[in-house]
Amino acid sequence: MYYNIIIARPFDKVFTYKLDDQSLEIGQIVIVPFGKAMEVGMVMEIDVKKPDYNIKKIESVISGIKFNEINIKFLKWVSDYTLAPIGSVLKLFTINKDIISYQRDTNDLPEPSFKSTILNDEQDKAKVDILKIQDRSHKPIVLEGVTGSGKTEVYFDLIEREINESKQILIMVPEISLTPQLENRFKERFGLEIKIWHSKITPKRRKEIWHKCYDGEPLVVIGARSSLFLPFKNLGLTVIDEEHDSSYKQEDSIRYQARDLAVVKANYEKSKLILTSATPSLETINNINNKKYHHVFLSKQYSGLPLPQISLVDLSKHKLEKNQWISSILKNEIENCLSNKEQALIFLNRRGYSPLSLCVECGYRHQCAQCSSWLVMHQQKKRLLCHQCGSIEEMSFNCPKCSAKDSIKFIGPGVERIAEELTQSFSDKVVNVMSSDLINSPKKIKELIDKFSNKKIDIIVATQIMAKGYDFPNLSLVGVIDADAGLFGGDMRAIEKTYNMLQQVSGRAGRSQQTGKVIIQTYYPEQPIIKSLQERDRTSFIKQALMEREQFKIPPFGFMTSIIISGSSKANVEKVSQQLVYYRKYSEECNALGPVEAPINLLKGQFRYRILLKGKSRKNLNVFTKKMVNSVKIPSSVKVIIDVDPYTFM
Repeated sequence: MYYNIIIARPFDKVFTYKLDDQSLEIGQIVIVPFGKAMEVGMVMEIDVKKPDYNIKKIESVISGIKFNEINIKFLKWVSDYTLAPIGSVLKLFTINKDIISYQRDTNDLPEPSFKSTILNDEQDKAKVDILKIQDRSHKPIVLEGVTGSGKTEVYFDLIEREINESKQILIMVPEISLTPQLENRFKERFGLEIKIWHSKITPKRRKEIWHKCYDGEPLVVIGARSSLFLPFKNLGLTVIDEEHDSSYKQEDSIRYQARDLAVVKANYEKSKLILTSATPSLETINNINNKKYHHVFLSKQYSGLPLPQISLVDLSKHKLEKNQWISSILKNEIENCLSNKEQALIFLNRRGYSPLSLCVECGYRHQCAQCSSWLVMHQQKKRLLCHQCGSIEEMSFNCPKCSAKDSIKFIGPGVERIAEELTQSFSDKVVNVMSSDLINSPKKIKELIDKFSNKKIDIIVATQIMAKGYDFPNLSLVGVIDADAGLFGGDMRAIEKTYNMLQQVSGRAGRSQQTGKVIIQTYYPEQPIIKSLQERDRTSFIKQALMEREQFKIPPFGFMTSIIISGSSKANVEKVSQQLVYYRKYSEECNALGPVEAPINLLKGQFRYRILLKGKSRKNLNVFTKKMVNSVKIPSSVKVIIDVDPYTFM
């Protein structure tokens, strides 16, 4: 009998193989010869017509592993939606020889030991409302709540019901940095081991979790976006924590928005789905407005304390001292905070020591040889780093162009420079930096979080990694440096991202013991986004932002697809780009903008052009995109990447 097989490699087609001694079913996993290697594949069609060429035989059939109808349906949908080869999507499901060779353990599952929690009246009402909705509807539920309102405890109570029914539960987090604290809270609450899924877990652990999901064992998984593709057989509830976070968007290989894919998967599974956030994305808010999602809101902090007081420091009036980046007003607040034996968080979303190195004699700027971006000085590593490709240069104070001695000056601050200034001002206090450059593993993150929670750190200087989901009882002051960064870029989501980030980081202050304070340094206090933050008028911000999006027919009021063309020859890249946009004349519904050089027009030695496609219908836009790309013979030296629902335009 002949079978069409999907190979877990980047091919958008099936390959025909034969097997004479047994019959196979759709979804079964097999090993097949492919070129000189043996590859893992999945049976997609059975009893197909014999081709006119020699057919290779299926090498072996993996017993006990078969994709069900829902997984296959989801697999096809992801491929169609993202315009990614179906073989590449199959690989996302972690189908490989290592996974399928796992020997299952038969150990008994530990019995849960639940600790009762006391919900306040608002939390209890939210839980009851969600349960009522879940009993009558499969629509996603958005659990919105101000920072510190206790959203986690609400969905923990909902998880308890699923555990009692022996269901599988998935809690998705935008970054693995959030897993240690959430894991500790879960263990304390339920007395159960939780499964952590991300790219850095051991192969043994990866196989164990994959097979437990496949076997339908009751378990709870906390995972980053890739956890979406685990083969759950008994999924009762998915929680998407911090649903607004742009980290849910996968920017490498197959580009997808994990949050949106999770919504589709939950619909296929007929399972429950909850999205949580203090600052829901505009797409989510629009779905609430259109009655596609249910909405439950927590308006008060769990502690009963008022929300943190937000004050602005107008830097156009309160001038900074030379080579200083923290205003005297903020420093006084830090001093008051520390004198009360409380902790402070100083926020700047810029890694390293300084973003620009400049020769004051000739104007030379340190630039990456492989990218069109400036090198960032990292003092702790004594290196100049490219944040695009990771290339490293030795740090020197002498100009490599004009040879002037000690002429290199560092312009602008990063978190390391802010920490240096704080150490000088508060020499008797412990100052630490939290940035992905320095804290780059779950273990290191946990160690730093534990130190801060146990009051062994007085001031922590952090990037956006600290704006997400952490709870520090003794943190009473948040200071924001350079709040205006990101307001004036070309990214359509820049203002939304900035607003959400500032509101999230502001919410770290005063969550338990005392009312917090937030000091925001800005040169533009009259900017609508800054004023709405200070006045806590998120409703006006949302209304204005949605109106602007609708006016320009951009998400969530239109659909966009980005095409990135790259290659080592600029002439070839430009030629292919021009050939692609020639196709736009064949559509009245879809509009092609470009081609233009990408803002980062050189990345890892590859020249880059971009085309932006817009349309009223996702289906029509995808059809148009596919026909456009297929209309041109792409040389092997040029790479074309399709990004459906783009988040970055660099």
